[in-house]
Amino acid sequence: MGERYLKYYSQEPIRKNSVVIVSDREVFINDIMGHPAFADTSLEPVSDRALASAAYVVSERAMPNYFIKKDEQTYIHFYQGEVLEPLLVRSLLHADYIVTDEMLPLNLREVMSGVVISTKEWTGNLLSPKQANNAKKTILMYCGGFKNNGITTSAINLLHNLDYERYRVIVIDTERLHDDCKRNFEKLDPHVLRLTVVGGMLRTADESKAEERLFTASHELYIEFGPDGFLEEEVKQLYERELRRILGQTKIDIAIDFDGYFKYWTLLLATSGAERKLIYQHNEMMQEYRKKLGVDYKHRVDLNVIFLLYNYFDKIVSVAEHTRDLNEAKLRHLVENSAEKMVFVHNSLDYEGVLAASEEQMDVQLDEGAFYFLTIGRLSPEKNQKQLMAAFADVVKKRDDARLLVIGNGELKEELAEEIVTLGLEKHVVLLGQVVNPFPILKYCDAFILPSNHEGQPMVLLEALILQKAIVATDIPGSRSILEDGYGLLIPNGVASLAEEMLRVMDEGTPNKRFDYVAYNKRAMEMFYGMLE
Repeated sequence: MGERYLKYYSQEPIRKNSVVIVSDREVFINDIMGHPAFADTSLEPVSDRALASAAYVVSERAMPNYFIKKDEQTYIHFYQGEVLEPLLVRSLLHADYIVTDEMLPLNLREVMSGVVISTKEWTGNLLSPKQANNAKKTILMYCGGFKNNGITTSAINLLHNLDYERYRVIVIDTERLHDDCKRNFEKLDPHVLRLTVVGGMLRTADESKAEERLFTASHELYIEFGPDGFLEEEVKQLYERELRRILGQTKIDIAIDFDGYFKYWTLLLATSGAERKLIYQHNEMMQEYRKKLGVDYKHRVDLNVIFLLYNYFDKIVSVAEHTRDLNEAKLRHLVENSAEKMVFVHNSLDYEGVLAASEEQMDVQLDEGAFYFLTIGRLSPEKNQKQLMAAFADVVKKRDDARLLVIGNGELKEELAEEIVTLGLEKHVVLLGQVVNPFPILKYCDAFILPSNHEGQPMVLLEALILQKAIVATDIPGSRSILEDGYGLLIPNGVASLAEEMLRVMDEGTPNKRFDYVAYNKRAMEMFYGMLE
């Protein structure tokens, strides 16, 4: 269906005085055709050709996911209070007029380009044009799929802190979110319009070939055509159309790829036509490029394209100064004006939420009199939990009261469970899995430990500081950016040093300089706003 529609969409001119009505109700169709606006029009049966080329499209239900309103068409949607499912929201974003007596949510009304009129105004033939609203800028963001990770926490915090008197926000994601991801998606500030992408891309054969060339030979194209020319016009056209299919007539002022790991979303935002485009780097990206799961590289296929697409963004935003410096040094050969374009903005905090959540009931049973270390993070190679286990085995040989709690899920879960048994740590180490509210456990524990091999700016360290916890972390740039002024203990990355310093913490404690999270957060938001203008 989409292929046939695209053919008509691309080739058929708009036929004046023609109307197609998407409805099964004869009464509705007769009422529309009796309206003065359609006195001189001819009614066409619903078809892909009619949807692509009729001068007027009128509907009382969600349009097919492949429908894209042309500039020369007038699309009128009659909304009668149905549940605002993603396909219906998409249709409303395409509409020139929404005829309804229902109150649409403010976060939807603010971003729609169409004019909302009452049924009384409709019967009175009052189709006045919408006045442009220039008071606020519209931000479009992709946040990474809302997995249980630091990127999600950072995105949620940022959007809770944002000034909605100045900005309106749309966050887009796939409709195939897992349950945990859906719960995180729902945590976004109520001002945010959450939009999931329904249906697939419309593409011609030439566009598919150009996209395949980009995905398989991006560096060859870059070498031949340079940073401004390696993205072929067919690819730009493909993704520009896709964004219009998703957002209809919505005007985007600022596009933010807050994730920076998936080429579909990066291309969508890079070609968006927004006045300002940002892409984030939440980690040391060359370390991410080299990351393996078994024999496969986790991110390399996407990053081969994304690194080159950095040239289509105004700013490339790392989450810490040390991380920016590393990324700029490693990627400057791929990014024009890298020293100017590659910047840093600190992650923002929801300190009130952390403090309130830490007061809730803890739902795990812990041994009284034991000394508890806690680590939180995805169970994956860069988080280095396997080395932590080896170090902790040395700790418990000297301190039987030592305990280690591990919060998080990931691809290494089974391997780490086996390692606990192999090292004889069943009494001392507990894998808690994903915990909905980890903050009561964090508040209770004696020390927080982060053994990572590389990080961008670890959100969990900032959260531990809000709760005034003793912190031990491997001395990597991301952790150093938070702890280097005496907020925690930075240690060499190795089994012996991890064990030695954990024992020292049990005996002597750690530096615990008080963290001014209010001042930190104010500065983080000032930095972010500076990137938007």
